[in-house]
Amino acid sequence: MLTGLLTLLGFQLLGEALQRLLGLPLPGPVIGMFLLFGFLCLRGEVPEHLETGSQRLIDMMPLLFMAPAAGVFFLGAGFADQWPGFLAAVTLGTVFSLIFSGLLLKTLTKKRDKHGAESQHD
Repeated sequence: MLTGLLTLLGFQLLGEALQRLLGLPLPGPVIGMFLLFGFLCLRGEVPEHLETGSQRLIDMMPLLFMAPAAGVFFLGAGFADQWPGFLAAVTLGTVFSLIFSGLLLKTLTKKRDKHGAESQHD
């Protein structure tokens, strides 16, 4: 598990370094995730240590959302006129994420099924 977490942090650090060196407009962690995605595509599979480490982070995700939720609660009047924009952003972000995830899953499943069918014929 520790190896997986260190791998994730390493890609984030690499993304941060590239962002600062090249002055890219994307945040470093996003660049790191793109690099990790490219690495996994080239490898063709997710290493077990990375799967274990990332699953552990996913299990802890609710804890990561507690602090921002508590912060929004205490903003009070300063946040009162921003609720429509906040709700629209959350709703649209959720809808787009669901659509993208569904299409990606469909594409990857087709690719896996096609690859599995070719392996059975050999």
